[in-house]
Amino acid sequence: MSKKILIIEDEIEIAELERDYLEIEDFKVDIETDGAEGLKKGLSGDYDLIILDLMLPNVNGFEICKKIRKEKDIP
Repeated sequence: MSKKILIIEDEIEIAELERDYLEIEDFKVDIETDGAEGLKKGLSGDYDLIILDLMLPNVNGFEICKKIRKEKDIP
């Protein structure tokens, strides 16, 4: 079973490049470009890793990190 990774990144070109490299290595990757939506997906999804940008629209990466760490053990 492949590992699931969530990329929360508002620069779609960067997110797609990261996704492409990870999918070559057989990871399943989801992308979210908005901080609030990324937070929802991070809390509700079953991810093994979250790659998180710090400067995001609506909710910044620091807040997302704090909130997810309170509820889940995801690196």
